[in-house]
Amino acid sequence: MSYLKKTGLALLIAATTMFFAGCGLAQLVNLINCKFSLANISNITWAGINLSNIKSISDLSFADLQKAATAIKNKDFKVGCSVNVNAKNETANAAMLCAYDYDLFLDGNSIAHGSNPSKTTLISPQSTTLVSVPLMVDLLGIVKSGETKSVVNFAKNLLDYGDGTESNVKVKFTPYISPANSTSKGTKLPPITLNKTFQ
Repeated sequence: MSYLKKTGLALLIAATTMFFAGCGLAQLVNLINCKFSLANISNITWAGINLSNIKSISDLSFADLQKAATAIKNKDFKVGCSVNVNAKNETANAAMLCAYDYDLFLDGNSIAHGSNPSKTTLISPQSTTLVSVPLMVDLLGIVKSGETKSVVNFAKNLLDYGDGTESNVKVKFTPYISPANSTSKGTKLPPITLNKTFQ
């Protein structure tokens, strides 16, 4: 190989490495070798009310009921939650989860979708890392307007209260190989679909 060809190849490799330096190409590729499972859903909030441990309206304080009344008056049914995913890396090399799209389904119905272009999580080798994905679900049109009970029941459906009622939750991730210092998502990787039945 001539000097010019060798130099050109070296420059091409260097440019490619720099292009993907934002998330480490090898670590991103190793993401495919990781095993994912849905751990739980936590931090369910609505109108400043933590619904994670609320099992019925009677568990709400007077202040919580006032917040709920104000939210209903303003037609604010945006419920926040964290979907916690176990990422198991059994390989000898680290993996990286960078930008991704997500879709959340409850009992087969799409209830939330969006994108997280900046969250970066390192998944160490030979370990399991908990990846927390913050979501916002707008229940307007899903719950019965004017009923606090509907929002509480929705939260209960996302949690495991052992009441015998099954709720099927599915989360679909679509990770990206994101170029360094770029506002674009980059190259889409195969989607990761996780299912869990709460009962």
